[in-house]
Amino acid sequence: MNKRYIYVIISCLWLAGACPAQSASGKPEKADDFTYTLASGEQGTLYALRSEWMLLYFYDPECEDCHALMKRLKTSERLNRFIEEKRIRVLAVYPEDDTAVWLEQAEQVPQTWINGYDKGAVIYTEGLYGITHLPALYLLDRGKNIRLKASTADEVENELKLIGNK
Repeated sequence: MNKRYIYVIISCLWLAGACPAQSASGKPEKADDFTYTLASGEQGTLYALRSEWMLLYFYDPECEDCHALMKRLKTSERLNRFIEEKRIRVLAVYPEDDTAVWLEQAEQVPQTWINGYDKGAVIYTEGLYGITHLPALYLLDRGKNIRLKASTADEVENELKLIGNK
C-alpha cells in the first residue's frame, strides 16, 4: 500500500469524524477544564463529570441561532437515545457571567442537560476553546479528548451514528 493511499484513508476518516482533534504534537487535543456555576449557586468542573461521551454546548441565551440549535438538539432522536442510555451528558454553558440574562432563559434548557454559566467569564478571558461565535458544539470522549470541535448538529449526529454502530 503506498503512502498516498494511506493518506487518503486517514483523511477520509478524519473528515468522517472518526479521528479525534489533534494538537500540533500529533496527540489528541485535550479539552480545557473549567468551572461552571448552576442556578443553585453550586459549582462543578468539566473534568469532574464522568461519561462515555460529553457534548459541550456553548450558547448565549439571547442568541437566535443558539435557540435554533438548542431546538434541533432537543429533538434529535439519536442524541436523546444516548442521553437515555446514559452514554452521553450534555453540558450547556453560557460563557459569560450575566446571571440575570442567563436565569431569564434557563428554563429553555432541557432538564436532562446540565445548564451552567461561566462565573467570571474565564472561558473568554483565558481564550479556552477559541470560541469566536456562538453557538459552539464540542464532542468529547471519556478521556476529555476533543472528538469534534466547533461542529454542527449534523456533524454531532453523524458522529453519534458512527459511535452507535460500533
